[in-house]
Amino acid sequence: MLFSKETPWRRLEGMSFGMYSSEEIRKLSVKSVTNPLLLDNVGNPAPNGLYDLSLGPADLKEVCTTCMQDFNNCPGHFGHVDLHLPVYNPFLFDKLYMLVRGSCLSCHMLTCPRAAIHLLLNQLKLLDVGAMKEVCELPIVLNQFLEGSPQASGAEIQEALEEFSTPIIKANHNSHGCAPIKHICEMKGSLITEFWRTHMASRKCPNCNASKSQIRREHNSKLIVTHSGIKEDSRVDKDDVHVAKRGYLTPSLARDHVTKVWEKEGFFLKHLFSGLAENSPNGFSPDMFFLELLMVPPSRYRPVSRLGDQMFTNGQTVNMQAVIKDNMIIQKLLALIASEKARTIEGTQTELEEPSETQEPSQMDQTFLAGIPGVTLTDKLYNIWIRLQSHVNIVFDSDMDKLMTEKFPGIRQLLEKKEGLFRKHMMGKRVDFAARSVICPDMYIGTNEIGIPMVFATKLTYPQPVTPWNVKELRQAVLNGPDVHPGASMVINEDGSRTILSRINPTQREAIAKQLLTPSTGQHRMPMKIVNRHIKNGDVLLLNRQPTLHRPSIQAHCARILPGEKVLRLHYANCKAYNADFDGDEMNAHFPQSELGRAEAYTLVSTDQQYLVPKDGKPLAGLIQDHMVSGTSMTIRDCFFPQDQYMELVYRGLTDKRGRVKLLPPALIKPQKLWTGKQVVSTLLLNVIPENHIPLNLTGKAKIPSKAWVKEPPRSVPGYHPDSMCDSQVVIRNGELLVGVLDKAHYGSSAYGLVHCCYELYGGETSGKLLSCLARLFTAYLQLYRGFTMGVEDILVKPGANKRRKKIIKESVNCGIKALGAAFNLPAAAAENEGRDLWQNAHLNIDQRDFNMVDLKFKEEVNQVNNNINKVCMPLGLHRSFPENNLQLMVQSGAKGSTVNTMQISCLLGQIELEGRRPPLMPSGKSLPCFQPYEPQPRSGGFVTGRFLTGIKPPEFFFHCMAGREGLVDTAVKTSRSGYLQRCVIKHLEGLVVQYDLTVRDSDGSVVQFLYGEDGLDIPKTQFLQPRQFPFIKDNFEVIRKSQCLDEVLAKLDPKAAHSHFKAIKKWKAKHEHSSPRNGAFLLFSQKKLGKIKAQAEGQLGELANGRDNATLQLLENWKNMDESSHVKYLKKTAHCPDPCLSIYRPDICFGSVSETFESIIESYLSQFNIKQEFHSSSEYVDNERLRHLLHLKWQRALCEPGEAVGLLAAQSIGEPSTQMTLNTFHFAGRGEMNVTLGIPRLREILMIASSKIKTPMMSIPVLSNKKALKRVKTLQKKLTRVCLAEVLHKVDVVETLRMEGKRGQKKRIFTVTFHFLPPERYQQDKLLQPQQILRFMEDRFFFLLLDAIKKLSAKLASINSVDTRKATTKDADRDAEDSINRADDGDEEAEEGRVVDDEANEGDADAADAKRKEKQEEEVDYESEEGENSGDEDQEEVTEQPEEEVASEESSEERHGNSQPSNQENVVGETQESMRVNKVLQLSSSIEAYKYDQEKGLWCEVTLVLPVSKVHFDLTSLVVAQAQNAVIMETKGITRCLLNEVTTKQGAKELVLNTEGINMQEMFKYGDVLNLNRLYSNEIHAMANTYGIEVALRVIEKEIKDVFAVYGIEVDPRHLSLVADYMCFEGVYKPLNRFGIQSNSSPLQQMTFETSYKFLKQATMLGLYDKLNSPSACLVVGKLVKGGTGLFDLKQPL
Repeated sequence: MLFSKETPWRRLEGMSFGMYSSEEIRKLSVKSVTNPLLLDNVGNPAPNGLYDLSLGPADLKEVCTTCMQDFNNCPGHFGHVDLHLPVYNPFLFDKLYMLVRGSCLSCHMLTCPRAAIHLLLNQLKLLDVGAMKEVCELPIVLNQFLEGSPQASGAEIQEALEEFSTPIIKANHNSHGCAPIKHICEMKGSLITEFWRTHMASRKCPNCNASKSQIRREHNSKLIVTHSGIKEDSRVDKDDVHVAKRGYLTPSLARDHVTKVWEKEGFFLKHLFSGLAENSPNGFSPDMFFLELLMVPPSRYRPVSRLGDQMFTNGQTVNMQAVIKDNMIIQKLLALIASEKARTIEGTQTELEEPSETQEPSQMDQTFLAGIPGVTLTDKLYNIWIRLQSHVNIVFDSDMDKLMTEKFPGIRQLLEKKEGLFRKHMMGKRVDFAARSVICPDMYIGTNEIGIPMVFATKLTYPQPVTPWNVKELRQAVLNGPDVHPGASMVINEDGSRTILSRINPTQREAIAKQLLTPSTGQHRMPMKIVNRHIKNGDVLLLNRQPTLHRPSIQAHCARILPGEKVLRLHYANCKAYNADFDGDEMNAHFPQSELGRAEAYTLVSTDQQYLVPKDGKPLAGLIQDHMVSGTSMTIRDCFFPQDQYMELVYRGLTDKRGRVKLLPPALIKPQKLWTGKQVVSTLLLNVIPENHIPLNLTGKAKIPSKAWVKEPPRSVPGYHPDSMCDSQVVIRNGELLVGVLDKAHYGSSAYGLVHCCYELYGGETSGKLLSCLARLFTAYLQLYRGFTMGVEDILVKPGANKRRKKIIKESVNCGIKALGAAFNLPAAAAENEGRDLWQNAHLNIDQRDFNMVDLKFKEEVNQVNNNINKVCMPLGLHRSFPENNLQLMVQSGAKGSTVNTMQISCLLGQIELEGRRPPLMPSGKSLPCFQPYEPQPRSGGFVTGRFLTGIKPPEFFFHCMAGREGLVDTAVKTSRSGYLQRCVIKHLEGLVVQYDLTVRDSDGSVVQFLYGEDGLDIPKTQFLQPRQFPFIKDNFEVIRKSQCLDEVLAKLDPKAAHSHFKAIKKWKAKHEHSSPRNGAFLLFSQKKLGKIKAQAEGQLGELANGRDNATLQLLENWKNMDESSHVKYLKKTAHCPDPCLSIYRPDICFGSVSETFESIIESYLSQFNIKQEFHSSSEYVDNERLRHLLHLKWQRALCEPGEAVGLLAAQSIGEPSTQMTLNTFHFAGRGEMNVTLGIPRLREILMIASSKIKTPMMSIPVLSNKKALKRVKTLQKKLTRVCLAEVLHKVDVVETLRMEGKRGQKKRIFTVTFHFLPPERYQQDKLLQPQQILRFMEDRFFFLLLDAIKKLSAKLASINSVDTRKATTKDADRDAEDSINRADDGDEEAEEGRVVDDEANEGDADAADAKRKEKQEEEVDYESEEGENSGDEDQEEVTEQPEEEVASEESSEERHGNSQPSNQENVVGETQESMRVNKVLQLSSSIEAYKYDQEKGLWCEVTLVLPVSKVHFDLTSLVVAQAQNAVIMETKGITRCLLNEVTTKQGAKELVLNTEGINMQEMFKYGDVLNLNRLYSNEIHAMANTYGIEVALRVIEKEIKDVFAVYGIEVDPRHLSLVADYMCFEGVYKPLNRFGIQSNSSPLQQMTFETSYKFLKQATMLGLYDKLNSPSACLVVGKLVKGGTGLFDLKQPL
């Protein structure tokens, strides 16, 4: 309510971005600032200084000298600093640099081809009228023209292009200036960026043939020109420093050049800088690139901060001060230069006259000049000019100068990051009328209430207008004053003046109270007085708990004032929605200040309406812990109450019910009247259901399973069903609970329970009331009659069970050796140490696959032990069994705890896991120092056999602590990760809203989906439209009919249209069973007639006309000449299937227009229902048609309301569950499984990075199920798998000797390297390789690679000794080299692929801890890359740690497998061939001295290398091994390995699936005879999109996100995922949700509030963009109402 301010008579329509020219700044400015001092000696602002009073007062004490107002009223005035020399405008410096580089310095023309200029010009003109298609056609037109006349001049090209584009522009002229939508923004951005990138490089000038000159920029403050060859005549400057044809391009020279370029190329450039061209009179002055004066913001925006008695000035002011100081020095220098010139002109005259006077100033000048670097005056001037430039840069952006040390934030730093203006002060603001306090629980208030302490109640007020109806109450409030509760704090009179009520003066309050209705004298601004009264019971408050991750984190509660309290009191049921607990959590309460806000809070945001969460439509509110124990034990069968207890309980449950309470007759009448616990609940239920409604029927299940109630199995009786009348079946008839125990499944937060059904049938108010009443009832029962405790006897195990447990543990010692045997396929009789040795080799090997396999086998064995122990102890071995055992009661009823907890207490702790594997081994082979190296017992691998009941041993305790610590670290790390992910998704999707035509559109009006989620339904409303819930709807047909007014609806709506349409579709489908979408009328015609015509035309074979024979031509003639009716006959037969009903009839208008899935579900349900009906004709028979209509009505009511912000809901539904996912990326697998990225890293890959290089790319293709394919697929698998040399190498021997040569005694090192390969039978199973192939590879590739590596390494070692060079880091990157063209600001999309794009570290979006962690990592990386040799290669992390023993080991394995049988192919090779092979190797390099190989079997080869002795010794062995790891003998491009896995399909059939690591679809398409290519699937979205089109990418994105969540057991509704996928692929390509993806957004403000505000601001200013203020971010920035929710529509009011 705008009482204090007047109603605004203007509303912002839009916002455009541009720049002021220097004339405009001069007009705006009130003062030229020249004085570098800020304050004079007394501490008052210095005149002409930066805090001059004419810029507005900086303090409360002073008065503005411009407008004569005080600090509160003066808006502030601009000043300016006149710069004596022009400087580059830092804002546009990079564009200026590109412009100078892309133009010729001698003839001042752009050096790019004229065709490119005119093409871009016309494309931009076409884009302005929104002609997208023609933009793409334009280059084709141009190419055709250029082919015709390759030597065309610029004017001719221009003509040709304009000929094409002018008519289109005229035709679309009416749409000129319409809001740009995403496609157009994206197109425009990419065209301009592309032009800057490709055509603005320095090249030879095509106009005047001047050779190209290199332009370089240094430290963003100077441009340096290097000429090649031709002497320039355009710049013959007197004092210019032309050294070796290198020149420093001063801003004034650059300005002259740009002005001349502008004169010639302005027609084109003004489209590239359309923003700068708008406000200057002559279309644009290139002066925009230069600054002659600097604007000084008003003092109030850079206030002086006082800390005690010290004063600190603002950073901005200090930056400005530096500029003014430099400016003064330049002024003096210019004066000195001028006086020197004057002196040389006037000759000796001055010296003769007054020699004394000229000496003194020069003395002062000498000291002044001594402080400036440089030799001559001009040098000094240049140096200061550059210093001035860098100070000006810092005013704009303090990161622009990397050399300055003490820096204060510039304009860019004020805008960007979390602490910047946009995010801190515009997107979110501090508010009044809010309270924050600790929360504590309260079961006695309603679920929709919040207990407010008195402290808050007297501070929070509401402005209430005085009317004759409420004057009595308000009068009393005024009398009570600000301190007594139902009081008031202030009265606002009709003229807007405020009277604050006095605390101590009751007479003042009395006087005001009497005059509340008497109008005051004077001018009236509003019709009545307003009293700010205290909050009272029933007022609405918005409650919020941070982090606000989804919609239920803010809900409206009614206030309940609780005197004597100090904290907010919250009902237990709401804890899950807020994710709150009571260990010191704080919450915020906001008090809406207008009737409109209150109305929305009561009806839309109330907790009763927020019962279902939008993520998947499941309930959030529910009772917890004690209530479940109490409810379970109360509704159990042997629970009876006498009359007084029954009345007491019913009353305690219904304390707030008005009117009579309906009671039930007792269950037992004799010997005394007794009521069961179930009846108490029934009484409550009947009283809570609203008066005029019919009570509900419900058949459901409880959480406690039926077998838990069975004490001993019953005798088998014919016809006995264990489930009938069992307490795990809940039956409610007409509101009475007949059978079953109520537990978590019915009043917890679980779907389809009692409370959920009440919500569905009677609405939110009833379900909220039911929860409140049940909470009070259960609390009362627990407090008064039951009590609850837990003792040691609940966790004890019977002695017999304990004995068996100990026996299993004793036997488990040996399972480690079994696991090792299984992992390495050892025979059962193998010695123990053999397994250990193999395990050691696996552990020390770089390739960790075998080691992981051991882990896997250990886990399997240990799990077996774990299960055996649990079987012995759990339920049956416990001392007490279920209902009496209080711990079991808690677990079974869902109150707290799980079976895992009870097992760890009574059985054993089990296997400890870190990051998904067993605790790691140290290099020594121990897991902890107290174990033996490679000890095979499970206890050393973290298997804890102890239990909490009897204690655990110290090493076990240590393992347990490791796991605990991992959990804590994980939680800390993942919050920032998931937070940034959610922010990215929200900022992109914030504008998606359901409109009144049921489409989902972005804020610029572009359609993202035609129906939300493909069927238009709102997720929380779909819960009872599932076939499983149809019986419930049928049982409660009357209830729903009454509440949903079915009969009235049917009277008004006509379901016939949709019904007949469904019939038509059915009819069509019945006719065409095998329909192909390509069947056309002409196709049918030719099938029938072509045979006949061919038969007639036989014999006369004419020549082909246009590739068609005579018969075909004849056929065409016949078809053309056929009459209309026969055409129709063919057309009818080949008519396509009618469109789906939803696409023709709008579901909100046309009753019965539902999705085809829903229609088929209804049909199948009703048909089975018909069959049953024949047997028992029941009285409550509901006829089919009525039920169908009811379901259709429910469907129509479930449509998503217009205004629903579905984009935000989708973002929250993905972001909120991601906070629950743990971080462990990989699901570690042994040899038989794939490695898959999981959790947040995978979500970031899909949503935020959208990169085509994902961590674990894979394909899966089912194998055809015929015998031939199943045979061949094994060979295919071997063929596709990549083989590295190390995998077939048995051992490598390196023998090193020294040799002296010649007279000088040159020392040479001789290395003899012998490679022994594994015998083929060792690897024939999984590789298609012959020993000869390996030898060939060694000769052709490997020796070459090895020598290369040796060369690199020795060069590196030599360089280390000579010079200790520092690696260049990213910090030096701005020293722009000549060839790096892409340093333009827009050029960094190029790097998008290579670099991970989510720079939260540079962006400040994740928390500070994350940034710190990043920095640390970067330091480490730098350090490594200096040492590790060519680390650019594949993954060579542990190259140097390669153990020697691996090289010379495996002797043991050779004894077993050694030459068991001779290789089957005896190669008898002729001498000549052999010598040729040897020579070929020797020719590779001079270092190779000799080479020989195994001629029979090809199992070894030996090479002798001669190397000079270097100062630094290096280990050749490790080098050879490292090379062998990376050398690939055979591979299919892109695929590293293949696996065959057997999976079970949905139908239960088994089928083989070929999984590949890595992607190569083209290769797969060759094997159509083995693989079922129609079902190929890959998790790499770009590859799928490029192969199958963008629609497939949508499905893949949906499936991939769903799979990520499924691992953690989280369910997200597919409608959310389809919306996100549709948004990401909106432009026809798959784009990420990061700052590169937001570049195509049409709202500049939305881009700026996301990230890199300065960059987007720069872009908006240059292109002169216009923001129509439609996106939510833009609305928040300017304070408009967001167009979504209730802000979507306007109300017309008759005046």
